[in-house]
Amino acid sequence: MSDWPIYFKDQLILGNPKSEIGLITLWTPKEAIAKGVGQDNFAACGQLYSKEGINYLLRNIFANPKIRHLVICGEDRSKSGEALISLLENGVDGENCIIGSKFAQINKEIPSDRLGLFRKSVTFLNLAGEYNTEKIMSGIKSYSAKGSLWAKPETFPENKVEFEGALPSEGSVYLARGKYAGEVWLEIMKKVMKFGSVRKSRYGNNCREIFNVAAVVTEEDPINPKLFPYFQITINDIESYIPKIMSGERGTAEYTYGERLWNFPQNGLPQKNEEGNRHNQISHSIISRLEACPTDRTACATVFGVNDPSSKSPPCMAFLQATIANDKLQLTAYFRSHDIFGGWLLNAFGLRMLQKHIADCLKKSLGNLTIYSNCAHIYDTNWADAQKLIRKYGGTPACSPDPRGYISLSADDRDIVLRHISPQGLQIQELRQNGLEEGASRKLRDEIIARDIISQVSHGIYLGEEIQKAQLAIKKGLSYTQDLPLDF
Repeated sequence: MSDWPIYFKDQLILGNPKSEIGLITLWTPKEAIAKGVGQDNFAACGQLYSKEGINYLLRNIFANPKIRHLVICGEDRSKSGEALISLLENGVDGENCIIGSKFAQINKEIPSDRLGLFRKSVTFLNLAGEYNTEKIMSGIKSYSAKGSLWAKPETFPENKVEFEGALPSEGSVYLARGKYAGEVWLEIMKKVMKFGSVRKSRYGNNCREIFNVAAVVTEEDPINPKLFPYFQITINDIESYIPKIMSGERGTAEYTYGERLWNFPQNGLPQKNEEGNRHNQISHSIISRLEACPTDRTACATVFGVNDPSSKSPPCMAFLQATIANDKLQLTAYFRSHDIFGGWLLNAFGLRMLQKHIADCLKKSLGNLTIYSNCAHIYDTNWADAQKLIRKYGGTPACSPDPRGYISLSADDRDIVLRHISPQGLQIQELRQNGLEEGASRKLRDEIIARDIISQVSHGIYLGEEIQKAQLAIKKGLSYTQDLPLDF
């Protein structure tokens, strides 16, 4: 068939279309084996890096059932060869998992009876670990061709991923950083819905939850908040919420953050006390402390009282700390529990307004607002809405400057020259790497990592692309200009 192979055609070496041999070199480069064996002696030759790749191998063979014999050779680094042999020898269980191999599953779209036919009809030679092409060629010659198809060619529906669990992740400390609260909020929602495990809440419903989210908002103007089309709140909601943080009045609520911050009992016990027993933490514990000593580390306010663990409605925000760094007022808030979909945005806008008030009193400009959410969750009633917003608005990665600076790359004769520039435009350091050396890009990459030059995944991927271009330009004698394509 002219369009065969149907998967990874550009990554396979095609040989003799009349051959019944499939040559699998596992992690060993296929070119080295194919050259020694000769392309006339196999139908197709390819590597099998992962156990997941067995699915595409099966699909290709079912589409061309002339292939009757697999020669498995090369380095089996990921045990993909072992899994393939287990499939041929043992088959699959009721969940389509390969018997005798861990974490190896066949797509459910490939029916079990077809897998049975495959195992019955296709033979194999296990030369895993073998690189000697003479021995591999000897194994190929030991096979006697049958001269016929073992089934009619067929294809199967594409595998539909139905993943309802949590994707593998760090498990703790997820960073989301952006200029505005809205873009940070969307990023946190993406992380919760991707990586959050499903847990029962104290209210009996389910939520997806991750732990220890550090969210950093750098440029939000609390007077003119930036609204995004995916917000589930309006400007009126923001204006109505801000007094709940900026005022010491409780009103009819069980509590407000504002009451705890501006009018909290000195003994930490929320109760009806005399006015003199109440404490304005914003004015006295934060502003006065920083006025007296700008480097003070005790400018803190507590929101969570000693009786709150046993109360019906304990505050989610537990603690605030203000610091002055780079002559800017930085504010950090700690939430023991945080409803990301329903509460995070209003909390962020309220805290940013509080931060501005403290900064104005101290005659400082606004620095970062950092919101640390220990238990960050989205309740099941909001999952569908959250996913809808993520699908519509979350596909384009946020683009923001790396706070550690930017990189200028050039090619100077044989050297890849990397200049690390501060956000203010000052050169911090220069790295040079001979582009003609073996593994030049890897050596430069390792030096960048060792020096902690970058903080963003997107910055690292971009830099990797440019370094590869610079190295290729040096090797080929081409001109290199950062961000421009090479002129071959």
